[in-house]
Amino acid sequence: MSKLKEFYLFNSLDSKDLELLESISFEKKFTKDELVFYKGDESKYLLLLISGCVKIYRHDFKDNEVTIHNIKAASFIAELANYENIPYPANCRCEMDSKIIFIDYKKFEEYFLQKNEFLLIFIKSLTKKIKALELFISTNMIEDVDAKIAKFIYDNKAEISSLKQIKIAELLNIRQETLSRKLAKLKKDEILENKKGKIEIKDERALRALF
Repeated sequence: MSKLKEFYLFNSLDSKDLELLESISFEKKFTKDELVFYKGDESKYLLLLISGCVKIYRHDFKDNEVTIHNIKAASFIAELANYENIPYPANCRCEMDSKIIFIDYKKFEEYFLQKNEFLLIFIKSLTKKIKALELFISTNMIEDVDAKIAKFIYDNKAEISSLKQIKIAELLNIRQETLSRKLAKLKKDEILENKKGKIEIKDERALRALF
């Protein structure tokens, strides 16, 4: 399980600690669209995504799927549930073929999280997930579609050019046709532009004014 050594949290482990970590872990392969866990499942394993991408999602009162977060390798998955010792608050499904390492969280906590260097990095990972959740909440509280799209593009300007429209629509929980129409208007108004088929911000101030 050499992939453990490659993960930033574990790359400073000596051979003894790495051997211990491997003894409380196992790797599992998942195919595209396969469920990793359901909302309400016990969070007894710390999940480390080592390849692929997973989606964290819930269903609204109309049973529509609502995407909360997309997680790419290499990253922990839903570690806040482990840390708080609560069941998973949402579902997790693979967006593509993926590999996940399952680590016995109780044993991991007893040994590794007693070390300050591990605890600090683990907390940083938790902080990133909390920020992602805050962004999801703040974006979805906006009822105006134009404002919602503008805020999402502004908040994700560093990676917006790499996101496909179907994925953006999914993250914003709007129809792809609606997104395409709104993006076309933003381009017509010279707020956005296409560069080699990718979305880029042309007038950041005008975009910011929309929300």
